[in-house]
Amino acid sequence: MKKTLMMFVIFILISLLFDGPLNATISDKEDINLQIKNVLDVDFTHTVFVEYATTTWCPSCPTASEAIYSIYQNDNYPFYFVSLVSDVNNIAKRRSRLYNNIVIPSVYIDGGDLNYFGHAGNVSATEEVYRDLIEERGINEDIHLIDMNMDVTWRVDAKITVSVTIKNNGDNFYFGMIRSYITEIESRWLDNNGDPYHFGFLDFALNRPIFLSSQQTKTITTNWNGKGYHGGQTYGDITKDNIMVFSVVSHYLPNLRQGYQQLPNYDQKYLAFFMDQSVAAIPDSN
Repeated sequence: MKKTLMMFVIFILISLLFDGPLNATISDKEDINLQIKNVLDVDFTHTVFVEYATTTWCPSCPTASEAIYSIYQNDNYPFYFVSLVSDVNNIAKRRSRLYNNIVIPSVYIDGGDLNYFGHAGNVSATEEVYRDLIEERGINEDIHLIDMNMDVTWRVDAKITVSVTIKNNGDNFYFGMIRSYITEIESRWLDNNGDPYHFGFLDFALNRPIFLSSQQTKTITTNWNGKGYHGGQTYGDITKDNIMVFSVVSHYLPNLRQGYQQLPNYDQKYLAFFMDQSVAAIPDSN
């Protein structure tokens, strides 16, 4: 009991460091269903989410960018990714620092359960490494049974309404974090080769704790204004057809993880909060 209470307190303290509105509206909603694609005749237990830590000046990052985007385009994987371009986005920088990230490129799978630093020498080799990690995490059965749906509505003048419905299909109480990443499909930020990043992270629309009893469903709705200030920047020039929103839910229990040791004399430890489900949506007209 004491250990659980201590973990709860740690999670609350860490969540206070995160950005994003805490004044979203919450409501109960009817049952929802999630369709999981079949991959290589093996069912994924959930949709995997990858956070890709990078910068505009990184000479090795174009290889990683091409590899992960190739998987997204060409494989029938139930997975999403966002690009955390940390040298031009302070909110992305803060998110990367939660992993104690100091190497770029780096990828963190489902909240950091798995990771990979640098690249594997070329695009095809890096793609193979990423694919193996996505598959390994995707068939992991040690996850909480969470279903999610999301609606995203464009409200003119760079305003977006995000509404996420979450159901706890498990037998126990679920306490975690919900995050909604506002991204540009083709980013305003370019990599070291002069090519735009994909799914370049701008800001969190949601970044808050969530409590769900067994079999409970909640809908959380919030409004995000691109013309506001987000980590010192404003995004009043975003366009509806270039926006995609990703929402994820992660459990509160921290897990100590160590950085992948393919780099000599390198050591990295961080607390990973495993993600249990993710969804994506583009804006519809109001």
